[in-house]
Amino acid sequence: MSREPKDERFVRLAEARVNKIIKMVRLLGNLSGSSNYSYTQRQVEQIYTALQTELDKSRKRFAAGKTGKQRFSLSDSPETNSTPEWYPSIILPLPDGTHLSAKAIDDSNFPAINIYWDKGTKEDPELVSFVEHNPERGEGHEVCIGVYRSDEDDTIHYGSYVAERK
Repeated sequence: MSREPKDERFVRLAEARVNKIIKMVRLLGNLSGSSNYSYTQRQVEQIYTALQTELDKSRKRFAAGKTGKQRFSLSDSPETNSTPEWYPSIILPLPDGTHLSAKAIDDSNFPAINIYWDKGTKEDPELVSFVEHNPERGEGHEVCIGVYRSDEDDTIHYGSYVAERK
């Protein structure tokens, strides 16, 4: 009896498991029928936060398995700070066929959310803006927003977000 090759076993199991998950997600979506069920938005957020957390953990396991130990190199440009694929993200399709995506950046010094615009071309999505926690700013001003312009290399706006207090 011959053993199934690892790549074939992976494809077989991945297809079966992903199809099971898709079926269950569709069944979960059936709970949205307000004629049969009553729920709060908070409950919905709890459900999808739990699912997204598990998806992110699963993706992180794949990323860790592929990269192994990274070698240090001074030739790696800090400018090309590509975020790992497993960072939590969301994609918003726009009416013109392009997409905005938000990706959480797990940085112990400046955790942030980057906003990208994917124009559907072969080019990488363009970084449009970011929101970060900057502990170097004064109290109440630690959350900062940065905005880019496609023809500029640096941010054209960087300032604190200060919530209006009543």
